[in-house]
Amino acid sequence: MNPGQIITVIVATIVCIVAGSFVHGALRPVRVTATTDLAASPAEVWAVLADTSAYHEWNPSIIESSGTVAEGERLDNTVVFGDGTMRFTPRVLVADPGRELTWRGSTAVPGLAEGTHSFVLSPLPDGGTRLTQEETFVGALVPWTTGMLRAMEPEFVAVNTAIGERAAQLQQSRP
Repeated sequence: MNPGQIITVIVATIVCIVAGSFVHGALRPVRVTATTDLAASPAEVWAVLADTSAYHEWNPSIIESSGTVAEGERLDNTVVFGDGTMRFTPRVLVADPGRELTWRGSTAVPGLAEGTHSFVLSPLPDGGTRLTQEETFVGALVPWTTGMLRAMEPEFVAVNTAIGERAAQLQQSRP
């Protein structure tokens, strides 16, 4: 093979790997889910989720947040990421008080990675709430980061627990 053919083969191989990653990332999303039963009503859990300005007081993952929890609005979140932090600005897709909060965030380069994150609140017969937190990841980087993404489940459990603790604190502080 001459040098031009070698370069063509190398470029074609890279294009195939990148295209394959995009297709694989789109067809095989990674989901991380944690479900926790809380001793707080859906309205009380919603109050915790909707108060983004207080996230720094209780949330072990999103250590800073601002923005209005309303469909179409953007939030400005700073999360713990490894030994540092990462800022992202997801768009709120669903803001149904007492029922569901869902947002979608993505990398600056479209198609690399996108996460749709939801908190679904289901009432329990005893007045509590079943909180299901889930994130679905798609994109070209997802096949390469599956292990890291799945390792987020304990973090989701910790956030769910912290939401329940925050709701209990707010219950106790009411007259």
